[in-house]
Amino acid sequence: MADILPECLIQTILCFLSYKEASKMSILSKTWLQASSTLPGLEFCLHSVKCNIKIVDTIMERYRDGKVPIKKFELSESNSYGHKVLPPIPIDNCLDIALQNGVKHLVLDRISYPTPILTILAAKSLRKLVLAYYTLSLASSVVNQNSLRKLSLSHVELNKNMRQTILNSCPLIDTFISENRIGLETAYLQKIKSVYLKVLKIWYRKGILEIDAQNLVSFEYTGKQIPESKIARQLEHSKISLYSLDNINADWFCKLRKFLSKSPASWSQVSIRFEEFTEIKMCYRIVGATTQVDVLEVNVLFQYMECSSFVDALLWSCPPRRLNLQLKLNMFTAFSDRLMYMKNSTTHGTIRP
Repeated sequence: MADILPECLIQTILCFLSYKEASKMSILSKTWLQASSTLPGLEFCLHSVKCNIKIVDTIMERYRDGKVPIKKFELSESNSYGHKVLPPIPIDNCLDIALQNGVKHLVLDRISYPTPILTILAAKSLRKLVLAYYTLSLASSVVNQNSLRKLSLSHVELNKNMRQTILNSCPLIDTFISENRIGLETAYLQKIKSVYLKVLKIWYRKGILEIDAQNLVSFEYTGKQIPESKIARQLEHSKISLYSLDNINADWFCKLRKFLSKSPASWSQVSIRFEEFTEIKMCYRIVGATTQVDVLEVNVLFQYMECSSFVDALLWSCPPRRLNLQLKLNMFTAFSDRLMYMKNSTTHGTIRP
């Protein structure tokens, strides 16, 4: 009965399991053994204490000898001794085989071994690259990578020019994610420029100063500064998420209004999270045109009873068609009272919900 399914369907089933779980299914029949031995997705965790790299190399050499295609290769490293420094585990062999066998999706997580990034970028088959907790260094000249479409850098130490160097070397990237831990001083970025970029997620304390991406569809950002932008045309879908990590003031709301007004005529969604604010003394001068927001999500992480100036500034900078609130109870009450006052007031001027 175990052999009634074709091998391609068995592999589809096994792809929903981890590599270890899929290997256990090989006892069902020869067909299941063959399917589990040629899985297109491989996921390994290297243990610094057990040093199980030889087992990984043996499996990868079988894939090399059988010329088995690899769609996804994920390699992570676990250090059982916590913060104790242990010798890096060499991964040259298994990584080279994955690249030779046409890997399309490569994930390297917490790898301490100095990985040849130029070799990775030279792979013509690679479509998606994920690097996490990784020290990246580039030579003065980098190879052109015209197959890579998605790049994710999580807690990867970069200097201010390295991101743009990567984007220049991989011009067809449409999704770029960069997340860095707080306190990474080299994470500062002056500009992102790409013609094909559609999805951009930047998450760290220091700010982007300029975004030049004419085809951008989705944008998520965390930092002190609200970036400048050169998004020239109306987009079908646009989303921005701002997480203010510091105390906000009137200048912050002016920059937000200016940013939104220089971008598409309307935004599908604007999500804002605040950690703190004081009374905001706004001078409602003309700063860019009013930009309509379809959905405005507001998340305030503290309790604050008097928030009329905050509500005024918020709705002046990004007036929404629909408002979603995530607030403490007393903050929600004060927010609602201010909205009702603004709705009923006939002398409030241009600040309307």
